Amino acid sequence: MIGGRMIMEAPLADVELMTLRKRIDILEEQVRVLTAANLALVRSIENLRPASGA
Repeated sequence: MIGGRMIMEAPLADVELMTLRKRIDILEEQVRVLTAANLALVRSIENLRPASGA
């Protein structure tokens, strides 16, 4: 029955894999948003500093 069990578990593994891929997509989007927000914050802070007369 091991072969039959493998066949039955394959669709479940596919569903779990698709769920993980969706979660990764969501996390990647969150990383992009946070990176953009961080860059905007850094630029804002840099603009607050007086320009050095180099």
